[in-house]
Amino acid sequence: MKIFSLGLDQLTINDIRQAGYTVVMQNALPDPQQAAGHMLIATSGQAEVYELRRLREKFPDTLILYFYMERGVRGYYGIHLTCEELGIHFLTPRSTSSAIIEKIRLVLKDDGDERSNVLGVLGSGPGIGCTSVAGLLAGRMAAAGRRVIMLGMNVYDPGYDRKPAISLDRIRPKLTGSRLYDEDFTQLIVQDGYRYLPGNCDYLSAQDYQENEMEYLLARASDNADIVIADLGSVPESAAWYTGMRKSALRLLVTHPKHEHRLEALMDLAGHMDLQPHDFKLIMNRGGQEESVSPKSMALRFGTEIFLDIPYYPMSSGKLPLGKKELTQADEKVRALLAAFGFEPEIKKKGMFL
Repeated sequence: MKIFSLGLDQLTINDIRQAGYTVVMQNALPDPQQAAGHMLIATSGQAEVYELRRLREKFPDTLILYFYMERGVRGYYGIHLTCEELGIHFLTPRSTSSAIIEKIRLVLKDDGDERSNVLGVLGSGPGIGCTSVAGLLAGRMAAAGRRVIMLGMNVYDPGYDRKPAISLDRIRPKLTGSRLYDEDFTQLIVQDGYRYLPGNCDYLSAQDYQENEMEYLLARASDNADIVIADLGSVPESAAWYTGMRKSALRLLVTHPKHEHRLEALMDLAGHMDLQPHDFKLIMNRGGQEESVSPKSMALRFGTEIFLDIPYYPMSSGKLPLGKKELTQADEKVRALLAAFGFEPEIKKKGMFL
């Protein structure tokens, strides 16, 4: 199958070609008969939104991907809806070349051979416990004998109480210049057996991060760990959150039944990234408080499953003070996670992994 490109830059086209696809660059729309049975990628710079219906009518037998390049959440929801109505596949403004390749594979049902070892942890609201849960899982995975790196990818909160010697913003120049080396990961903070990069401490730079920088960080961390846990936080629409969501093999969403309306908004946003509710597992944090809806009915409503139910602890500061019963349950879930990532289950004796 050929891919006709109208408006993509040369570097992106080169990346698509390196992924094994045949790309034909166009200065104008191709002949409809020539494009029949093939794919057309058109950018908003070359095809205006008001031309989408005419584009679909002109190319009835062509797979069409529309790359809307104007940034900002408010602008593209309606355009995505229009594309869905017309049977046109939509690419969000943040799409990098790797995101475009993933979309092509999704449309063509071509999985490729790329395998991720990234576990994304995100939340339905600030303070819900993303960092605490991510740290709990990282510690238990490290106790199971795995090399674990936890990345603070919440650019609005470092997730670390003390002033760190190393953090996301401190390594920013290395991300920008693609100059992260293996020894840089040995300098990360060591806690509970895993290595930790606290998030961004410079609030003014929160929106300055680029998707390619975050992709590079995840790729280099993956080279230096068995499992990478991305603490994505609870504020969407940053490059780190978007890239972490897209690159994670598994996604755990920390929430509470009182956050039902927030969860609904998050699922809507995830839909624009080709993610469905079944792509998430819920972690109910602070369970047992007065709830208007039960965790089980909440999960059923959204078509997800509850992965872990953590009870409410009034004196929680940084770490979750889990009891023996909850730790045992967490270890069982960790074994399942490791198995999903392709690691052989460890034998557990007297509450410890061997």
